[in-house]
This record gives sequence, structure tokens and C-alpha cells, in this order.
Amino acid sequence: MQTIATRVTGLARLGLVFLLLAAPAAAASLYCDGRLVQLGDPIWQVGRACPPPFWREDRDEPLARTRDGHVLSWQRVEVWTLNFGASRFMRQLVFRDGYLHRIDQLGYGVRWEPGTRRCSWRELDQAGTTAAEIFARCGEPDYRYSLSPLAGFGGYIGPWPGHGQRERWVYDFAAGRRARELDFIDGRLERIQRGGQ
Repeated sequence: MQTIATRVTGLARLGLVFLLLAAPAAAASLYCDGRLVQLGDPIWQVGRACPPPFWREDRDEPLARTRDGHVLSWQRVEVWTLNFGASRFMRQLVFRDGYLHRIDQLGYGVRWEPGTRRCSWRELDQAGTTAAEIFARCGEPDYRYSLSPLAGFGGYIGPWPGHGQRERWVYDFAAGRRARELDFIDGRLERIQRGGQ
């Protein structure tokens, strides 16, 4: 006879397995216009095979640090986002020091030229979890500015994944609607809050 605790534990495990299966995994390769692109390919080779990215980000990230937080070496990171249309997922290609390091699957693409359409305040709340997805669906924000970095590892202030480049976007909607402020860290949406009218 199963106890309630055993049943709950079993359900929790089943839920964890479902989440792992449902979560989008990073891919090891991608077909761009019939050409295979794989992890480890140089950036120029990927650029020759794939359509031009509609969104690019670049930053320097610490590669190695001392125990007290001082940076020993840096690594250049460039991120490209590709749109393949509304029936396919967008792809985000992450390059480290000029070589393809990761291929991430984002939400479905858009049928229009990314960044050319303005979304409503309702659509903005569901536009995506990256700066690229939000730009593709909602266009350029009305205001965009950098924020101070957060304290990172060992009290060091500077770029570090999750504590890196911070940016705020503001979409100012028509009178009677409150503006939306979106905060990003390294291109990932951290929060959306309502601004003043």
C-alpha cells in the first residue's frame, strides 16, 4: 500500500521528467538553406551558410577568475538571432571567440520583417524572453538605456553571466495606458514592470 508521501514523490518525479522532456534543448546542428551548420564551426562559415541575423549582441565575459574575483582572462561572445518565418522556431547562435558554441531554440518566428511591427501592451507581455524576440515582435522601444552592473562574484562589479550587461527598454503606449519597462541582463528578460502614465 502506497502512502501519500510516496504518491507525491512519484508525481514530483513524473513532473520533473515531463519538464525535462518539454524544455527546449540546445541543438548540435542546424540547417540553413540546405547547408549544415554545426557546433565548432567558425563564424565566417556560419555567416556564409545562414541568412543574415536580424539581431546581434556582443559582449566580453570573464573566462577565468581568481578566488577574490579578479579577472584573469576574457572571452568574446557574439549572439546572432535568425528568423525563419512564422511556421518555424527562431534560432539563437552563440559564438565564443569566433566559433559556434551553442544553438538555442526560441519561440516561433514572425511572418513580417523582424522589428517593423509595433505590438500592443497585451502582446508585449507575451512577446518572449529575449531582447531579440521582443524586438522581432514589438519593434524598437521608445526609450533604451544601459543600467549599472550588479555586484558579481567576490564583490567584483563587472560583466559576468547573470550579472553582466544590464539594459532597460521602455515602450510608451497611448494615453490612458501605462508604459512598460523591461529589464534585460545579457539579452535575457529579467522583469517587466508598469511605468507611470
